[in-house]
Amino acid sequence: MAFDKIQFLKEVTNQNPHLGRLLDSIIQNMDGMANHLGVSQAGRVAPPPLLQGINVAFNNGTVHVVLTHNVPIKKNLHYFVEADTSAAFAQPHVFDLGASRTLFTALPNKDGSGNQLNWHFRGYSQYLGSNPSKPLNFGTKFNPTAVQVGGSAQFTPLASTGSGTAAANGQQGGQGLGVVLTRPPSGPKRSLPPSAAR
Repeated sequence: MAFDKIQFLKEVTNQNPHLGRLLDSIIQNMDGMANHLGVSQAGRVAPPPLLQGINVAFNNGTVHVVLTHNVPIKKNLHYFVEADTSAAFAQPHVFDLGASRTLFTALPNKDGSGNQLNWHFRGYSQYLGSNPSKPLNFGTKFNPTAVQVGGSAQFTPLASTGSGTAAANGQQGGQGLGVVLTRPPSGPKRSLPPSAAR
């Protein structure tokens, strides 16, 4: 049988009016705080609605990404843009935009050996207490459009280490803040210098 919060409060209030009012106030305050944070006391909230669009403009190595999201949302929503030289987003670089739906950044046009880099972009959103929405590619659903950003910048980007509680090797894109509450440590353990171990 499901717990009936309203009936429970009525029973408590009938037996002890002061305790009933106190419990009602606590419950309302907890519900209000959860709504403002984008979390739920009873588990995860539903992921946000999908983005409607992602547009990318670029010139001389500067990239401007704009996300379109004209659906009802709550104020605690975070937006993310991922950029990768792989169309499969195998190890994307994650940009946490917070509440903004716009990103300005600089990316290299060529790697350290002078080879042309083709960048791919996608965007998604996430509440603190939800899984991320499904990513929306710049281009088509299955084939993101490759972008050559132009400019003279030439270097090989370092490998991404991901974001949130996703794997620290950067190979779990599309997770934003993460889909698990706590990620266990990964990689080799660092030893402390003798002075710090005392």
